[in-house]
Amino acid sequence: MILKNIKKNQLQVNNISIMNIYFTASARATPETKNNYQKIFDAIENLGHKNIDDYRINTNPKKFYASSDDKKSEIYKYALESIKKSNLVILEVSTHSITMGYLIKYALDIKIPVVALYTNKNEPGFAIGIEDENFQLIEYETATIKDTIKKAIKYAGDVGNIRFNMLLSPKQSIFLKEAAEKEGISKATLIRKLLNKYKKESI
Repeated sequence: MILKNIKKNQLQVNNISIMNIYFTASARATPETKNNYQKIFDAIENLGHKNIDDYRINTNPKKFYASSDDKKSEIYKYALESIKKSNLVILEVSTHSITMGYLIKYALDIKIPVVALYTNKNEPGFAIGIEDENFQLIEYETATIKDTIKKAIKYAGDVGNIRFNMLLSPKQSIFLKEAAEKEGISKATLIRKLLNKYKKESI
């Protein structure tokens, strides 16, 4: 089945949700890490999902860094548009990259789930402190990458399925916003913390 012009909605094929996934990673990675890019890309396809972009798989890093500023700007804008069209963003973040950090923030700001993958001893410091229900930071091994991605995709789908709208008074909304800012976390994270606290106290 060929999927064309897919926007936000997932398709159902044989009762399986087909996600449009944007995968990318740093061009400055070691040869070993770059080999993992293809494995991640293939795993997404083998699980029945659609990679909406193959730029990082097919691009030549030397040509990219030697390209003009206009070309780099074009690639950057294309990355943001790809995120908008995706149901899920998967990034390989074993290599320190400011760009990957920005793409994570951009995706989360527009409520697109993000899975950030890294290999042993390459945990990205910039991502450790992110507290967002739509963000997963996962260490992986190449031998089990397909299973790791499968579980991450399922979790991202489950989180999307249990979202709900909460009606608050203006005073409640202001209080929630100020309390979350004071804690340095999102409003959703604060609500989850309060629910977990209530659950523990009720047992």
